[in-house]
Amino acid sequence: MGRKEAKIRMAHLDELVESISYRSQLISRSQKLESGILTTRKVGFIAGFLTAVVFVLIIPLIVWHLIGVI
Repeated sequence: MGRKEAKIRMAHLDELVESISYRSQLISRSQKLESGILTTRKVGFIAGFLTAVVFVLIIPLIVWHLIGVI
C-alpha cells in the first residue's frame, strides 16, 4: 500500500467521521426540541383553554353588562 492510497483512505474516513458527527448533532437537536415541546404541552393547553374562556365567556359578559347599563 502506497502513501497515495493511504491518503485517499484517510480522506474517506475523515468524510465519514464528519458525516456521522453532523448526523449525531441533528439527532441531538431534534431530541432536545421534542423534549421541550413535550415538557411545555400541559402549560400550553392550560393557557390556550383559559384564553378561550376569556374570549368566549368573560369579555361577552362584560360587554353585555355595560350595554345593559347604558
